[in-house]
Amino acid sequence: MRILLILILVVLSALLASPLMAGGDADSVAQRGSSWFTGQEQQAGQSGTSSPLYRTTLTPTFFVPPTGPTRLRDLTPETERPRTQGILASTTWLKGSFITETEVANNQGGSGWLDSKVPGYARDDAAGRMMRIGLTGVNGSVRYGMTYRIAGQTFYNGGDQAVREMWGEWKSGLTTIRSSVGQQWNNVAGDMTRSRFEQTYERVALMWNKPAWPNLSLTYSRTSLASALDPVGVAPQRTANHLLEAAVVYNTARWNARLASSYIVGSDLLRNGAESRVNLQIVTASFRPINTLTISPTFAYRAEQQDWSGVRIDSPSFSLSMQYKQSRRLLITAMGNYTGTRSSDGLIDAGTVGGMGSLAWDVQEFHHWTTMISLEAGYNRLTNRAAPSTDTEDLSGLLRLVVASL
Repeated sequence: MRILLILILVVLSALLASPLMAGGDADSVAQRGSSWFTGQEQQAGQSGTSSPLYRTTLTPTFFVPPTGPTRLRDLTPETERPRTQGILASTTWLKGSFITETEVANNQGGSGWLDSKVPGYARDDAAGRMMRIGLTGVNGSVRYGMTYRIAGQTFYNGGDQAVREMWGEWKSGLTTIRSSVGQQWNNVAGDMTRSRFEQTYERVALMWNKPAWPNLSLTYSRTSLASALDPVGVAPQRTANHLLEAAVVYNTARWNARLASSYIVGSDLLRNGAESRVNLQIVTASFRPINTLTISPTFAYRAEQQDWSGVRIDSPSFSLSMQYKQSRRLLITAMGNYTGTRSSDGLIDAGTVGGMGSLAWDVQEFHHWTTMISLEAGYNRLTNRAAPSTDTEDLSGLLRLVVASL
């Protein structure tokens, strides 16, 4: 009976979200659905029940992908910038011992905004759509669940990917143990002209968390990857990887930092199990010396040793971002980054340097209208010492004027 009720809930949640996928308004759907379920809860209370059998909430979801400097020919109106819009239906059963989630979302705006204004224009909505279903159970110190998510090829947030996973978690005092098994793959549409990479994984993590102390974690995972739907002329792939990672995280009111060190052993099953070993160190931090300023540096160093070729590949990278918000009307952001890759045989020797900055100024509010001016600039340079003819350099700037109603 419980399984039947769960299936009915999932179908009902999908029906509630279907107007959004057809271009409806997320807020109106959420309000209408909430009123339906609120009425059911009131009826349950009137019949003498202390708490309802289940409680459902509908929440609109939004995502705006990060963007760099934009060329004038690629510029879209502010109201048509790439974004996703969806709705999440979350239901709590039996006083929180069981939770179900259903989420659907699709793309809005983007580079094809002008085409969508043409009468009779038809597009593949499935390619820009995402659906997610999750089940979570709680029994004392044990939590468990499963997740299924599929996103179309052009979906802005984690597109062209399907994931299904089962997981369990046990917590006792300061210690938490979490394990999961799953599978993920790309090319969800089954396009025969592109390869599909199917990956299965098993993961177990041990975490120790105490307030005002550094958080420690130790993770082991095993991953197997195999290609499928290989087009003509594309070599198949079959690999197996073992990863061991240790991480330390420390948080305070003014700053936080994370140090992670990973060791990966990979085997190429199509080369008689030839191995490669990777050492990866990542340091991320965020500093807030004053309330209006945030500085975030990131450093990573990856070193790979290939047994079958004897080649070592070193890849250092560094980035630094800053955000300064003097007031509600003035925002300054800047970012710089460097990435390099070099092999011991000299066949790979390239580096990329880039940066961008923006200044946004909310000029004035006048009769329910607001005006914002922003100045954006970006620079990128690729230097390939192994093949100098492929060097590229790009400098761009953009002055944006936005007038919108409050």
